[in-house]
Amino acid sequence: MTHNYKIVEIAPKTYEIDEFDCDSVFVLLGEQKALVIDTGTGVGDLKTAVENLTKGLPYEVVLTHGHVDHVGGAGWFEKVYLNPLDWDKYPYPPDAAGRRNYAGFIAQRSGLTYDYDPMTDIIDFEKPAERLPLHDGQSFDLGGRVVTAYECPGHTPGEMVLIDSASRILFAGDAINGNLLFGSLPGDATFVSIERALKGLERIAAMGDQYDRIYNGHHDYRELGEPLCAEMLPSILTACRKLVDGTYEAKTIPGMFPGSPDRTVVYEGPAMITFKAGGIHEPK
Repeated sequence: MTHNYKIVEIAPKTYEIDEFDCDSVFVLLGEQKALVIDTGTGVGDLKTAVENLTKGLPYEVVLTHGHVDHVGGAGWFEKVYLNPLDWDKYPYPPDAAGRRNYAGFIAQRSGLTYDYDPMTDIIDFEKPAERLPLHDGQSFDLGGRVVTAYECPGHTPGEMVLIDSASRILFAGDAINGNLLFGSLPGDATFVSIERALKGLERIAAMGDQYDRIYNGHHDYRELGEPLCAEMLPSILTACRKLVDGTYEAKTIPGMFPGSPDRTVVYEGPAMITFKAGGIHEPK
């Protein structure tokens, strides 16, 4: 099984693993233990890649949210941390067929050929990783660096971001993306209004004295190994405020994947936000 991923050291003892354009996995090394952020779609042998970096250090695994492209490789590990708000809203564990489908969409969209075999490199795991609760303000002391998780609902109800004290990096999962997806409506189990998401993003922006760079879970709006541009979060905040106050200008564009429906978006600087008009405000 392949573990031939592209790996970039983005800061001292801080690595971005590119899972064949499906997701980015981050590995942070401390003096006593390591932290793995997200597990990708589960393409290839992620555990071997992680342990080649950790070199015997014990490590813990944190999932930023419950989507297939972030929890798909969790079966390589015994335990993972995930916000309980995402526990029962998305398939867990996602099966190999669903993960192959997602990886196939990514390959079709990019038009590239990747160094893996979907039938042998995307497998069902013998047992799911045990889920442990991840809560707002929860910290992981790695020895010489502390990583703290904060809730930032929007993309999912349980979306989390993490701030690393050593590298001063904000690891944003899918909470801060150039291609930011808000797609639920009142009544959906996964509903988070853009109004509420904006408050969470404003809270994270107010913590800006704790981080210098932002890395999200996908490098499609940034180069592998490079952070999001400095304008990304301010642009997302501006776009969300326009959505909330009704001053936005919407456009219709094709769906993200072949065969998926058209979507409604707003653009602001480098950011694009997909949304549904009925999901902007909190229900009255």
